[in-house]
Amino acid sequence: MRGQSQRRWIKLHVNGFLLGSVRWQLTPAERSVWVDLLCLAGLGGTPGTVADNDNRPYPHSFIANRLNVPQALLTSTLNKCKDEGRITEDDTGIHVTHWETYQSEYERQKTSRDNRKGLTPEQREVIKEQNRRRMEYLESTGSSKELGNILSKEVKHDTTE
Repeated sequence: MRGQSQRRWIKLHVNGFLLGSVRWQLTPAERSVWVDLLCLAGLGGTPGTVADNDNRPYPHSFIANRLNVPQALLTSTLNKCKDEGRITEDDTGIHVTHWETYQSEYERQKTSRDNRKGLTPEQREVIKEQNRRRMEYLESTGSSKELGNILSKEVKHDTTE
């Protein structure tokens, strides 16, 4: 979709990347291209798709040039990723399968944040006061884990103002 904001980062699952099938199915060079493809899929106008803003696929020679890799390396990576179900490719571009798993908690929590933005200043003050009272109680009982959870929620409330 034209005009959609670009992602600034994508999520890589540490265990999956270091211990999962990508480690043995792709060579080190192909793994590098795979991560670059994920980044390209985050740049485009359609989430999870490597294509131009009009949903036309980039030529493989253009992608290889942009990633600064030999076209043969790009081709071998694409073929392996297709065989393993990581991507599909059609006349609208290269599509990362299960793109949503490469997205952050930020996207998942967006609705909650957007709902909090609708709070009045008075409602925000009530929430802050409730959290302050809970923190005082938890400090007095020594419940440090719960205190950390509340502190992180308090910071999130402060950043949405």
